[in-house]
Amino acid sequence: MENTPLRTAVIGLGMGRSHAEGYTLSPNAELVALCDTDPKRLQENGVKYNVDASGLYDDYKTMFAKANLDMVSICLPNSLHAKVSIEAMKAGIHVICEKPMATTVKEAQSMLDASKRTEKRLMVMYNRRYRADAFWIQQLIQNGKLGEVYQLSVNWRRETGIPGWGWAGNEDVAGGGSLIDLGVHVIDLGMWLLGFPEVKTVSGSIRTKFGQHGLKTWGLDPKPREFGVEDGAVGFIRLENNIIMSVQASWAEHIAPNEDRIYMEILGTKGSVVLDIPNYTRKDTLRFYTEVEGVPTVITPRIKWGEVGELQQLVMDAVERLINDEPAPTTAEEGLKAVQIMESFYKSAQDGREISLA
Repeated sequence: MENTPLRTAVIGLGMGRSHAEGYTLSPNAELVALCDTDPKRLQENGVKYNVDASGLYDDYKTMFAKANLDMVSICLPNSLHAKVSIEAMKAGIHVICEKPMATTVKEAQSMLDASKRTEKRLMVMYNRRYRADAFWIQQLIQNGKLGEVYQLSVNWRRETGIPGWGWAGNEDVAGGGSLIDLGVHVIDLGMWLLGFPEVKTVSGSIRTKFGQHGLKTWGLDPKPREFGVEDGAVGFIRLENNIIMSVQASWAEHIAPNEDRIYMEILGTKGSVVLDIPNYTRKDTLRFYTEVEGVPTVITPRIKWGEVGELQQLVMDAVERLINDEPAPTTAEEGLKAVQIMESFYKSAQDGREISLA
């Protein structure tokens, strides 16, 4: 396989278009097939990504049988992640699955079991790890510059950001709202930066204040419609070694107009670091607080960024690591941990109590 480009495909050409870009940018991949149930979108993206008409499918099972694939990106509604990922691995295909890995722990575990049984990789699209500022924080922690980390806060909050299209408000399809959409990203990022410590307990609360009234909708259709998920969530997670993590994930609230902000604080005995990303910026996102010769000091790193987006970088890295028989950039085990946290979060909100995972 070393000198032969991987034959790759994408199912679902909404978010999947970014995956397709990653495959086309990789020197070790050939995008040979696309699958979508919208014929116009399928044809347009076939032209855009130079996929021959014979590689365009409206049925993924037919594509698995005919396209001779090595790797596929699955960019479908959340409720279909487990079913289609498992079928792909059974067909002998490595998988990159959009986040979240699944909507339930049972589904996620079945995906992990299928990956082990088929010996096919199952990776989850946690692309925030591929931000250059996030990588800088990881190096800071690994080099001991924070000392003993004892607390972190992870947040993704939008002033107006309820998806106004498709299935996002349907609990049976989406599995949840702002927590499973935004919260899962920052929870994974925090866990990754700390090396995935064991989760002891989860306590969470969710709210639905705007979406059912058609308010603060981001997208195509602001009219009131089916909306059975949360538009805000707040939680508290106890990790091993007495580390605590607080979480906020909101699609809608009265904060600064048009704000869409990822914000993270990691506190340690030697220093603390703040990651502040308003509206997806790459500029001036980091602050490192420490002491130099007993004097409180603020360090503002200058981060070097590449030209390729983080999602495309993950796709390209996944291809290269598979070609070189190196560990996958994200794993099914890590994806399962995020689903365990989310499921416990929702159960805690429903029952009004802390949930133990240990």
